[in-house]
Amino acid sequence: MTGSLEGRIALVTGCTGGIGSEISRQLAEAGATVIGADLPAEAGGWQGDSYLSLDVTDEVSWQSAIGAVEAQHGRLDVLVHVAGIVVVEKMENTTIEQWRKQMAVNVDGPFLGTKVAAQLLRRSGESVPHGASVIVISSVAGKIGSPLHVGYCTSKGAVTLFVKACAMEFSALGYKVRVNSVHPSGVKTGMVDHILQRIVDNGFAASVEEAAAGLAPAHPIGRMADPIDVAKTVRFLASDEAGYMHGSELIVDGGFTAQ
Repeated sequence: MTGSLEGRIALVTGCTGGIGSEISRQLAEAGATVIGADLPAEAGGWQGDSYLSLDVTDEVSWQSAIGAVEAQHGRLDVLVHVAGIVVVEKMENTTIEQWRKQMAVNVDGPFLGTKVAAQLLRRSGESVPHGASVIVISSVAGKIGSPLHVGYCTSKGAVTLFVKACAMEFSALGYKVRVNSVHPSGVKTGMVDHILQRIVDNGFAASVEEAAAGLAPAHPIGRMADPIDVAKTVRFLASDEAGYMHGSELIVDGGFTAQ
């Protein structure tokens, strides 16, 4: 799974996070020109080719970002939706603001970005063997339920079906744009520390150490994922080697959902 991305232009949202930064590195290693997009406050952590300030929940912000990509590069071959948030809270204590924020980032973000970029992706897809590629980082939480993650699971389930419906619509319209989702389980990033503390705060573990001790054994492969495990999957989907992958879910979870 080492398909070349030479000459391709890729846009990665959430590019400064643990997963987004590794995806950006993998795409660049494969030869792509990688444009990172994230909130302005996160720009200091970006090491790629160029950086765009982007609020994924705002359509005007997306229009500005995609317009900048087209003006500078004239094409967009790979769009990777990584930006996401999680609220770890009991359902009955979740505020409507917390609920809506998760939906805005995790569902509206991929919708708005794919909508605004659709025509540029379509045009770009005509000149490469297996078309342009849209990749959404969903989660195993979009496949199974989990306590303290009702809003997150709902958002990831929604975006999973968005991917499938979007793939079918693009094909019906004759667009050479593949759309797929990636579903990690626990990934070792800075977000994990926050999740573990919230598990303790909600009384599901006595300490962060106790909460952490159960993570690796929950995965039959014996460990949590590293960001590179997710990033290599994205690299594959972005390449022509995944030319027959469309409307698909790639689960990268060390056997977590196979139990």
